[in-house]
Amino acid sequence: MKPSSFAPFALALAVACAPVPRPTVLEEVDRTRTSAAVKEAESLAPQAYAYAEKLRTDAEKANKDGDRTAAQILAEQALAAYAHATVLSRLAHATERVEGTSSRVAAAEKDAATLDEQQRKVAAEADDIEGRLRVARDALPLAPSAPASADRERARLAAARSLAEEARLLCVATQMLAPDSQGVTQAFESLKALDAEIAKKPARAPIDAAVKARSTCLAELTRARRPATLRAPEAGAPDALLEELSRAGSEPQRDERGVTVVLRDVFDAKGAVKPAATDTLTRLGQAAKAHPAFPILVVVHSSKAAPPADRGETIAKSLRDAGGAHVKVESAGDALPVAPPAQPGAAARNERVEIVFVSPSH
Repeated sequence: MKPSSFAPFALALAVACAPVPRPTVLEEVDRTRTSAAVKEAESLAPQAYAYAEKLRTDAEKANKDGDRTAAQILAEQALAAYAHATVLSRLAHATERVEGTSSRVAAAEKDAATLDEQQRKVAAEADDIEGRLRVARDALPLAPSAPASADRERARLAAARSLAEEARLLCVATQMLAPDSQGVTQAFESLKALDAEIAKKPARAPIDAAVKARSTCLAELTRARRPATLRAPEAGAPDALLEELSRAGSEPQRDERGVTVVLRDVFDAKGAVKPAATDTLTRLGQAAKAHPAFPILVVVHSSKAAPPADRGETIAKSLRDAGGAHVKVESAGDALPVAPPAQPGAAARNERVEIVFVSPSH
């Protein structure tokens, strides 16, 4: 039997009519679009996801129309678009995490600031209580001083004079902060009577009255500072000023009046301010300008009871020229020596000028 000539024709027809195999890249597109990353991109990067879906749809249509080349190109573009959408999704997710972290950090910083403010208020209140306790302790009635030998009474008289001068300077500092203080006015009246008593050089030194006068003036100074301390406990102004002057090399000290800078060897033989002291006074005047809440008390100390009257004003002028607005001058004479007058070299040590930045708060 002869083979039929129809068989090859039928085979060719079958091959021609078989469906065209789907491009592999379209299968990859289908797998990609069902991945978790792309599903997440659908919600976090909707525009990029929609564009990738359009490219996929176009690729499917091209393949259905028989344009395999276009289908492959569009499918490759769809894969790239899905990858871009996932990148944008991760970026959006990271931005959300950053924003959440930033919010938590901001909340933590706010809580920390609140705690710091509370701590500063508590510290200020503690300082205020400590100051009042110190004043109350100083104000406790003292046992009257018993009569002593003539030498001992002379020593007591010198101590009473020093205490009275310290009291006066404390009251002056108070008056600079609270000019209308009635307590200071009364304290000055008591000090005037005490100075008159000391000037008489009595056989019994008024040491008890001097201690009381100092305690009274310190109490008034504490009272004058209390409103500013409680109003702005976070300021820490005295500490900030102390640090600033320390950095400038002024060697400041803290005492009951405030922040003090002691100057020595200020004047030449003719009573003029030496150039080095002028430079220092200029810096201090600039510091006073930068810290206007601190009035300046210039205290001139001498090895003599009555130093030249114009020296303090010369110092004050230099401070004012540099920007210090509120400057007051007081002379302490030889009432507060740092070295016994009879000691060799004591005069040079006792001759000094104190620039006191009167602290408005504790």
